[in-house]
Amino acid sequence: MTYCADTDFLIDLKDQDDKAMAKVEELESKGETLSTTAINVAEFYFGVYRSNDKERALIEANALLEPFAILDLDFESARLYGELAGNLKSNMVAPLDLLIASIVLSNKQRLLTRNKKHFTRIPGLNVEGW
Repeated sequence: MTYCADTDFLIDLKDQDDKAMAKVEELESKGETLSTTAINVAEFYFGVYRSNDKERALIEANALLEPFAILDLDFESARLYGELAGNLKSNMVAPLDLLIASIVLSNKQRLLTRNKKHFTRIPGLNVEGW
């Protein structure tokens, strides 16, 4: 199964967190691939542009994201977002998290995140930590 990195996983990789780095090694040793969504990229670059040293942060961000396949919001994931938002109206998930989940679900991937609480309310979404 392919794994999709949430923004918190990308941040931990940027910070060279031991657990995140070990998770990448584990996945690579199993022949798994890593992707992320365009929404996660946007969230990640939001942090980059708030950095005191934007030039360095941009270089590091570009290098970090280069090996990732970037999953876009397409018709099916947009349709799924509408369905999930309608069904979860009494237990709403943050809109960006729901967009991420919709993209992950439509691409049949597993989400790597520390924010399991944000995503476990979404039916059918496979969530894994590190």
